This record gives sequence, structure tokens and C-alpha cells, in this order.
Amino acid sequence: MKSVKKGHRYYRGVVVATGFLAVAAINPLHTAVAAERSATQRVDDAAITAQVKTRLLSDEVTRSININVDTEAGVVTLRGTAPTAEAKAKAEQVAKSVEGVQVVANSLIVGDSSMNPQTATAKAKEVAEEGEHAAGDAWVTTKVKAQLLADSDIKGLDINVSTKDGVVTLAGLVPSKMVRDKAIAIAKGVKGVKSVSSEALKAK
Repeated sequence: MKSVKKGHRYYRGVVVATGFLAVAAINPLHTAVAAERSATQRVDDAAITAQVKTRLLSDEVTRSININVDTEAGVVTLRGTAPTAEAKAKAEQVAKSVEGVQVVANSLIVGDSSMNPQTATAKAKEVAEEGEHAAGDAWVTTKVKAQLLADSDIKGLDINVSTKDGVVTLAGLVPSKMVRDKAIAIAKGVKGVKSVSSEALKAK
């Protein structure tokens, strides 16, 4: 009887182990399939968004409306401001006509775009970003000037420095090509400088 029990236990152990190995083998496959489906869904959503935007821009009623379009799992969300209720309804109708769209969440607000908090937020963000760029450019200009003034070969020279979107422009007249090259190298070495325009910096 003992040997039988041992054999029985051994048999059960084999079954359990085999089942564990089967699950271990299936799980990676399941993960790979899920990942592939997720990637495919993202591609489909992007294609739907592009199609909806194209049709909105082609429609006589909606082409002049600034509509934000987002798609997730076939659900299209429309945001922005429509001048009339008819225009809002038309935008939803256009979105629904695109193949692959499951549902349209029409969050368009009817009225003046300046009263739309979504539009106001977008404008505020744009102004803030412009302010950051301006502040960044001013900081870069100041740093470049400081570095030029700290150099013994350049500090007494009249070199104009300006910056736009990280691009530094140097202008003026320097005594030699060596000094010109040095000024350019100093400007390029300042943090935040994307490139240096030196066409207006001349050497005698």
C-alpha cells in the first residue's frame, strides 16, 4: 500500500508540475498578444483621429471651427467651441461617419470661443510658453555677454549679442579672425545655446 500511495503522490506531483509549466508557457504568449493588440489599437485610434480631422476640415459647416479631436478605443471626443448648436451637431455627425468610430463624446461648447474655459486654458498655456521662451532667451543673452566680458581678449570689444529661440546672433567688428573664432566658441559653450549665427560678426 505504501508504494501505491507513493506512486499516487508522485503521479499527482507530475500533473501539478506539468500544469505549472503549461501556464508558464502560455503567459508570455498571452502578454505578447495583448501588447500587439494594444499597439494595433493605438494605430487604429490615430488613424480614426486623422480621418475625423480631415472630414471636419472638408465640411463647409465645420471647416472654420477649431475642434480638438481625441480617440481612445474607438471613442472619439470633440472639444472646442462651436458658433451654433447646428454646427455642434454637424461636427458630431461628421465624426460618426468615419469608419471605426464606436461612440462620439461631443464636448463642444456653443458660444463665443473666448468664453470657453478650454480655449482660455490653451491660450494661457501658449502665453506661458512664449514667456518661458522669452525669459530663456534673455538669460542666454546675459550669460553670453558675461562670458565674453570675462575673456581678456574680448572684454573691451563692442560685440552685439541677441538670442531668439536659443539661437545666438553675434554682430560687430573684432580685430582678428582669431578673436572672432574665440567669441563664437565662447557663445557656443554657454548652456542653453542651440546654435550661433556669426555672419554679422566681422574681423578686420
